[in-house]
Amino acid sequence: MKKIIYSMIALSLLTVSCKNEVKQAEEEKESHEENVAQLTEQQLNTIGVELGHVEQRQLSGTINATGTLRLSPQDRAEVTSLVAGITKRILVKEGQAVRKGQTLALVENTEIVALQKDYLVASRQLSLAQQALQRQLDIHAQGAGVGKNLQQAKAEFDMASVTEKGLRLQLEQLGINCRQVAQGHFSNAAPVRSPITGVVGEILVSMGSYLASETVLMKVYDNKALHADLHVFESDIASIHIGQKVTMQLSDHSSTLLTGTVSFITAVLDNESKSASVHVKLDSAEGAKLLPNMFVSAVIHCDDQTCNAVPDEAIVMSANRKFVFVSLGSNRFRKQEVVTGFSQQGYTQITFTDSVSPSSEIVIAKAFYLESMLTDHGEEE
Repeated sequence: MKKIIYSMIALSLLTVSCKNEVKQAEEEKESHEENVAQLTEQQLNTIGVELGHVEQRQLSGTINATGTLRLSPQDRAEVTSLVAGITKRILVKEGQAVRKGQTLALVENTEIVALQKDYLVASRQLSLAQQALQRQLDIHAQGAGVGKNLQQAKAEFDMASVTEKGLRLQLEQLGINCRQVAQGHFSNAAPVRSPITGVVGEILVSMGSYLASETVLMKVYDNKALHADLHVFESDIASIHIGQKVTMQLSDHSSTLLTGTVSFITAVLDNESKSASVHVKLDSAEGAKLLPNMFVSAVIHCDDQTCNAVPDEAIVMSANRKFVFVSLGSNRFRKQEVVTGFSQQGYTQITFTDSVSPSSEIVIAKAFYLESMLTDHGEEE
């Protein structure tokens, strides 16, 4: 009987011993778990680790972006001639300011003379047809006219009117004064006029150049209508809205500062750069020599917003990623990845990449010591 009791006692002790060994092994495993730092009470006090919670704070921040100065399609023009011909005269120089409708060049074309001759004949025929119609109307009013003659006079007047109008519109489109043509004053060159008010940017032809009807003679830009197109990354788009103030700096003119306001945000994301275009209307840039395609670096000023924030000292960097340490209890802390946002007055907006309870405690001071401990542990292994 005694032997049986001794055997049972020995078995119980062995079981307890095995359980202790398993528990110890599990604790050791947990203490060496990846991204988990285990501190003793003495280490905790010596280092001065402080615990706290993620706070709700009002933060305002800035978003950095780059872009270029642009002109909308209606603020730039390619000047072409409506007729083919020879460049007879160029009346402007590159860099010269011009107004809408101003004559920039003259294009010589013999067909223009023939068109003016046809218009002169049509104009005279219309005048004669109008006189003939008036005579028939007067005779008919006196009761002595023939209805057939009146109808014929009306038809001839209508035909002459249509012919005159068609030729007149062609000449007006070419920029030729129809009144002068009706008086017998012809021109052998068609004026090429500026479609917008602006500055002559490039002249692409020379005197005597032959021009097809689609040939571009020069380009005109309205640089007063310049705006900035900024490239904003996908992660920042949600923080941008119309009306935000923007400060910009020209890359090759460090002393030149521009200001503007966000006026439009595109609804399309570039698949390669993962960015969207933000249109910024410039404030007055008087005195600044601004040109299309100039590169700018910009700062978009964001409004105050309530967000989850932690002290800057709570955030550590590792492998170009950002982390905070979340308390697991018993002086154990897990390194948890976060995405940061605005920073202001020693606090930074964060968003956890994985689900974390809002009531969880985090390390708000001396977090870099925990990161160094994990780094040292990894190197030892």
